Amino acid sequence: MLRLLFLSLAASTAFAEDWPQFMFNAAHSGNAAQIDLDVEKLGLQGSVAMTDGIYTSPVVASGKVYVVDGSGCAACFDAATLKELWRFQSKGGKQNVNNVSSPAIVGKWLHFGTTAGIYYVLDRDSGAVVAEIDCGEPIFSTPVVAKDRVYVATLGAQVLAMTFEGKQLWKWDFVKEVVGFDGNRWSGESWAAFCEKRMLATLKPGTKPTSSDGRVTWKDHFVCSRDICLIKGNIVVIPAGGRTLFLEDTGAAPKLKATGEIPEWSGKEFPATFGQSADDDGNVYVQWHRRDNAGRVDIMRLEGDTLKTGDFVPGTDTNIRMDGLLSFSPVAIRGSEVFRVKPESGRGLIRHNMSSKESHMLRGAGAIAPPVITKRHVIFGTLDGKLCIESIIPHGSSVVKKGFVFGDASISAPVAVADGRIIVPAEDGLIY
Repeated sequence: MLRLLFLSLAASTAFAEDWPQFMFNAAHSGNAAQIDLDVEKLGLQGSVAMTDGIYTSPVVASGKVYVVDGSGCAACFDAATLKELWRFQSKGGKQNVNNVSSPAIVGKWLHFGTTAGIYYVLDRDSGAVVAEIDCGEPIFSTPVVAKDRVYVATLGAQVLAMTFEGKQLWKWDFVKEVVGFDGNRWSGESWAAFCEKRMLATLKPGTKPTSSDGRVTWKDHFVCSRDICLIKGNIVVIPAGGRTLFLEDTGAAPKLKATGEIPEWSGKEFPATFGQSADDDGNVYVQWHRRDNAGRVDIMRLEGDTLKTGDFVPGTDTNIRMDGLLSFSPVAIRGSEVFRVKPESGRGLIRHNMSSKESHMLRGAGAIAPPVITKRHVIFGTLDGKLCIESIIPHGSSVVKKGFVFGDASISAPVAVADGRIIVPAEDGLIY
């Protein structure tokens, strides 16, 4: 369900605000400082139904709301009247399920990928198909929009650059370029042959292979199951194979600028990335996991051709011997402050200050939906179906806290905010 919360004055004001992509911008910082809300005037406007649960973030442009549900059904609604303007069902049948690739507004077009491996460009006004690209493998990542092109990554860590209309400009393959594997990445037989060949090429003369030689290892991990982001206007940041890749778009072709690895801490193997976002200065924040509850939010900084790693957000580190659980989501960043959600009850939303190294719990309800930040508030949905709005600027002598309960369906994707409305995607198949 998608539910719309609205300001009482919204109907009389002109549309001026857009929310064009996941967590507001291409960096996925969640920082929408120019958007302000009078939360005391918010109330439930209504809801509209999709065909399946919603695990993606809605987007907004010119007073219209766009959403993609779990079955790959895309729809457009008038934000003021909630009238459905068009609906489009993507291809894929039973393979087209549990879609998590949030749509992106790209000029006159709407871009999104599906778990069936089809990437779509639709006309925003009519819902008509402008381009349909068969990527051959699922797409979990949301597209990111640059000045004159769009980027998307497949689950198999292939990165495509395309025009707004969907014409492919180049493709880069992590598995071929970094791992060095040129076979069928989804075939165990192909990997077994590759690993045996690698073992024979590296085995020292006179030695016998051990039981672990010739096997796939953690160094061969390659999937890109989380969202990419964009920094410095033309550098695509890709979470793939437990590494963080900085891929520069030189115009006609991509160039791998740097490969970031999480330092040794609670193990040394490549970890899993659970969330990735960047701030306005291009610093990349990686929520990662390694072994038993071990992880933290590491910061990677690309300075020229040099990548600096090792810094992390104070208060985000966890392991089996420490108190507290991991986060599973990208963080939102404004200046020196990082806002992070956790699925742990009693520690739902935490505000981390990197200057003072202090952390404060703002809301206890557990969450996996990334927070977003408006001028005066941080907003997120919880696992038990609540929308939480927290003031980040003192209001008089107190801090404003407000919440709305939509039922018991989880909210697992970030909200969108535009023109005095908060658009909330819920796993019950409704937009509030």
